Amino acid sequence: MPKFDTPAAVTARVDIPAGIIRFIAADRADTVVEVLPADPSKSRDAKAAERTEVTCADGVLDIRTAKGAKSRLLGDSGSVEITVQLPAGSHVEAKAGAAEFRGVGRLGDVVFEGGYRSVKVDEAAGARIAAHDGAVIVRRLTGPGDLSTQRGDVTVDEATRGELTLSTQLGDIRVGAARGVPAVLDAGTVLGRIDNALMNDGAPVLTIRATTTKGDISARSL
Repeated sequence: MPKFDTPAAVTARVDIPAGIIRFIAADRADTVVEVLPADPSKSRDAKAAERTEVTCADGVLDIRTAKGAKSRLLGDSGSVEITVQLPAGSHVEAKAGAAEFRGVGRLGDVVFEGGYRSVKVDEAAGARIAAHDGAVIVRRLTGPGDLSTQRGDVTVDEATRGELTLSTQLGDIRVGAARGVPAVLDAGTVLGRIDNALMNDGAPVLTIRATTTKGDISARSL
């Protein structure tokens, strides 16, 4: 497993064809990366793991899976499982053709494109997440966010400030405003209900825009 000395928060960039991406943030002074085939019994996954390169320089961690000659012709690039243990507060920029995503601990800004099945983040300073198919869940968001999925629920358990845009074509949207935070909701659904229980005393610190084609929208103050 590649290991790098990183006494401060880093920026981690991941680009894979498909699979699972995990970031585990904690109080630590190094970064450890594990790359595995998503299914060791499949040769295309094993080859994808072998083609995955990991580098780290000047506070930037890069993890990329190069396309093989066969995958370029047939479009089958294989799937990999990436696990990164890194300092708390680190920023994440990741993209995939289709991948599950898990962020554990306190992360900085999280940018992810290509979510599939599920995207879950414990805490982020900001988030811009786009999923193809699957739920998007952020437990705590301390800055602006733009979360979307084509099919699945979108949930933010606690948002503290900034502009928050939440959207899904088919699914429910749930959002909670942190205790004592004035918030406003601009919501729209074609087939569903809207439940607005936000506290909006004073100038809003949190602005929420939520849209779904088929689903309910619920917003409340904690």
